[in-house]
Amino acid sequence: MTDAAADADADTDARTEGHTDARTRGRADARTRGLAGGRPDGDTASGPRGAAAPEGTGRSPVVIRLEWGVMEVEGLPPGKDFVLYPGGGHLWDWAAHGTRHSPGVQPGDVRELLERGATVLVLSLGMDERLRIAPPTLELLRQTGVEAHVRETRAAAALYNSLAACGRPVGGLFHSTC
Repeated sequence: MTDAAADADADTDARTEGHTDARTRGRADARTRGLAGGRPDGDTASGPRGAAAPEGTGRSPVVIRLEWGVMEVEGLPPGKDFVLYPGGGHLWDWAAHGTRHSPGVQPGDVRELLERGATVLVLSLGMDERLRIAPPTLELLRQTGVEAHVRETRAAAALYNSLAACGRPVGGLFHSTC
């Protein structure tokens, strides 16, 4: 079993758990090295959608750098929150589907990842795990049977990068603040 597969097995699986309380608060291990950052004050949802990464590669872009309030993703301009999928990504506009910290990530956010070819999803809860996953979103994940992992943002980015490096068609939603 690869490290990514073992890590994925140990992760919260939204298909079977049905909740977001089994989280990985405070993990600081080899998976998060190189992705840690600072904590300036302030928090707002991300702005309008950004440019997509160059399409056509079919592989999921990797998270290059992650700090409080800033992410750098392969092929995209820096931003705060991202939607990433096989072949590209863009800034995550929370207003597009009504996402808020509570009730959380909305079904429309997840549907976009599935429509863009992701067969495994990584959903971040924020650096302080304040972002929730809305119950209708959990129901959508159960109905589709998609492999889904819910983690604190640094751990989510590390898992996402591991899955992408293994060539898995991974999609992710990343919130880089609270």
